[in-house]
Order: sequence, then C-alpha cells, then structure tokens
Amino acid sequence: MISEKEPEGEPQERTDASSIIVIGDSATATGFRLAGISEVYVAEGKEAEKRLLSLLDRETAGIIIVNESVLAGLDWRVKKRIEGLAKPVIVRVPDKSGPSSEAESLREMVKRALGFDLASSK
Repeated sequence: MISEKEPEGEPQERTDASSIIVIGDSATATGFRLAGISEVYVAEGKEAEKRLLSLLDRETAGIIIVNESVLAGLDWRVKKRIEGLAKPVIVRVPDKSGPSSEAESLREMVKRALGFDLASSK
C-alpha cells in the first residue's frame, strides 16, 4: 500500500551526467516514483517556481518533467527563459484535472530542443 505521506527530507540528487527530475502535485510525484524516478519534488505555486529555477541552472539536469498547472502559473520571465533553453528539456505533463489547451506537442519540444524538425522530409 502506498502512503500519501511524503518521505522526510529532500530526494537524493543523482550524480550521473544527466538526470530526470519531476516537479508536481502528489499524484504526479507518486506515479513517477513508482516508475523509478528518484528525484521527485512535490511542489506547487511559488514553491514549484523556485524549485524549477534552481534546477534550470544545474549542470546534471537533463529532463525536467513538470505539471502543466505549475507551468501555467509561472511568471512570464521564467516562461520566456524556459522557451530559450535547449537543455534541460522541460516536459509538461497533465495533472489530475487533465491536459490543458496550451500543451506543447512532443514534436514541437524536440524541434525546439534540437533546432530542427526530425520528422521533416527535406
């Protein structure tokens, strides 16, 4: 049985080249922990924004998975900074209320991260 109580302390930070990190509500955190992701933060609102900003500067962050509701509530300057990043790749996932209408497709994220469209037939 999975307890709803979050573990004490901070998640273990990985030391390998690139890590997958999750920021979201408790349901999202539980799902990704069950999937084997070890660095998971339960945060929303300004706390989530602060956590995301600290992770953007971390050299080992490869992919940061964030609830859409967290991304929607970010300051416009933070959103602008995220749009210009190639690494870490920010992946938005729906929260328990379902996907939002402003969700970026996986194809668009890959194109933004790599600078070209992999699916292009040119």
